Amino acid sequence: MERAPQLLRSLNKDARIIEIGPSFNPLAPKRDGWTTIVVDHASRDELIAKYHDQAIDRIEEVDIVWTGGSLADAIPSDQHGTFDAFIASHVIEHTTDIVTFLRAAQTLLKPNGVVILAVPDKRKCFDFYRPLSATAEAITAFLERRDRHTLRTHIDYALNMALKPGGIGAWDASDIQLAEPVNPITDAPQWHAAAQRPDYTDAHAWVFVPSSFSLMILELSLLGYLDLRVEDLQERYATEFFVWLRKGAPRLAAEEARSERTVLMQRVIVELADQARQLPDGPLGESAALLRDQLLRSEYRTQALRRVLSAVQASLGLLGLNRRRFQQQIALAGHDVPANALAPIQHHILLNEATKILNRRKPPDGLTVADDGDPAMAENAVLVVPLGAAQFRDPLLAAELARERQRSLAVRVVLDAVLKSLRSRSWDKKRFKAIIAKAAQETPTVGPEAVRHAVLAEESRRVLGVPRA
Repeated sequence: MERAPQLLRSLNKDARIIEIGPSFNPLAPKRDGWTTIVVDHASRDELIAKYHDQAIDRIEEVDIVWTGGSLADAIPSDQHGTFDAFIASHVIEHTTDIVTFLRAAQTLLKPNGVVILAVPDKRKCFDFYRPLSATAEAITAFLERRDRHTLRTHIDYALNMALKPGGIGAWDASDIQLAEPVNPITDAPQWHAAAQRPDYTDAHAWVFVPSSFSLMILELSLLGYLDLRVEDLQERYATEFFVWLRKGAPRLAAEEARSERTVLMQRVIVELADQARQLPDGPLGESAALLRDQLLRSEYRTQALRRVLSAVQASLGLLGLNRRRFQQQIALAGHDVPANALAPIQHHILLNEATKILNRRKPPDGLTVADDGDPAMAENAVLVVPLGAAQFRDPLLAAELARERQRSLAVRVVLDAVLKSLRSRSWDKKRFKAIIAKAAQETPTVGPEAVRHAVLAEESRRVLGVPRA
């Protein structure tokens, strides 16, 4: 699926959109029929002059020129709370104050509006050697009301910027060419001068991998700085990842918050370790690479199962399952599957699980177990052979793989509970709740299996249409 349709998947042409910083490549251009307010740092004429070597015919008329301060203050107050979507592609990393930027999104959106972001993945772009941004820095920038990049940011941005041969600044995950620092140390006076200029001087202030972004949003929300949650996050094969945020910060007990943060912190380490695959003589052995491949397959399996559950939730009503709407939702989910080597896993699960639901093929009573006959599970069965050695050599990867398999299992439990509760013209919510309660009772509270509890609760709420507590 092409980039723009995937990012805009939940929107139609009736949606009221505000797009921030589209420059010469808008995602929802007015000329294509989108109802979009365009915000940029300069007028259209100035953008044409700046990007004269690009496809300037795509540059939109700029409705609001924003050069500093809170974005919310730049938008007329009568438009606050009127937008269905807030779109920013490769913008958030340039902001001086990420909290104020996202707070503006909250202010501008309707209660059910969505923040849609495309964010550079530091493993696949010129930020390759830069350290990750942390929540502490985001809070500091907010409390300082930062409207210019700091000297530290300019030095780090210039000192650690790296390119691959040919001046390539963005690449895919399989690129093993050497990335080298591009700016000579002798340019240091320029870095200092950049921080002293009275006007804004651009830099990448925020550096992320997918899980570090999720961790920052979670921590900022738990601390009360934001009221947002990550609805979905999709890693891309090259350059970037996509994020969809909704209002409604998760309300977690202290132990739940600790557990969620721990999982994300560990996933950050796993994702950073993945950079070593790009080193021509990297230290990661074959067994660790196999483990990472298994982890990615397991994540894709969980994503596909969750998409089926979302389709069920959108199609259930008083008269049971709206089959036509369910089929439409599955078709849309199929279009959203990334076009990479692991796409067959997701397509298979979408088709297989949808067929089960449409044909009401009920699983046997009792706790669902992984289907070893499922091609999505067995496709790389040969990887099981070196798993023991890999677990010994990389316990962190192995532990995350074990947890991800348990998440996948929990989603499948909920799907099976839906199947067992469907009737020809209705569905039995009481039976569904009883099955989930029994599954939760039989699930251990310690060890990797314990992660099933959170998934069972969250996915069941979605099916029942119950908001988070």
